[in-house]
Amino acid sequence: MPTKGSQIEIDASGSLGAYFEYNKVLRTWFVAFGVGGPALLLSNEKLTKLLSASGDLRLVAVLFLVGGGAQVVVALINKVANWYVHSKYHQVGVTPTFKHHAAEWIANQFWIDVLADIVSVCVFGWASWLLLTVFVSVP
Repeated sequence: MPTKGSQIEIDASGSLGAYFEYNKVLRTWFVAFGVGGPALLLSNEKLTKLLSASGDLRLVAVLFLVGGGAQVVVALINKVANWYVHSKYHQVGVTPTFKHHAAEWIANQFWIDVLADIVSVCVFGWASWLLLTVFVSVP
């Protein structure tokens, strides 16, 4: 992440690289859950019927959509914010505006990513719990 002026912060501890790697792994898991859950429902007629009979089919579908949606929204926020930060420091002739400063502030707000991750973990966990309880209740 750029710091004052146009200098790039050096991460001697390697923790930023580790953060990026864990972030990538976590996003991969979220994508797998966000796609895998609905795919399971669409491909398993018995499970879909069981969930429908229990009254949880719609809720499970919504939970998967919310979890995946949270990740799409945070990726979009990060994409736009980081483009403005990049343009502020690396594009010739760009005069920083409020948008650039706001984007830099957003890019430095770790809580936004954490909030999206917590939402995804909670709704995917809830959906998984409902799926498992339906499987377990089958004689």
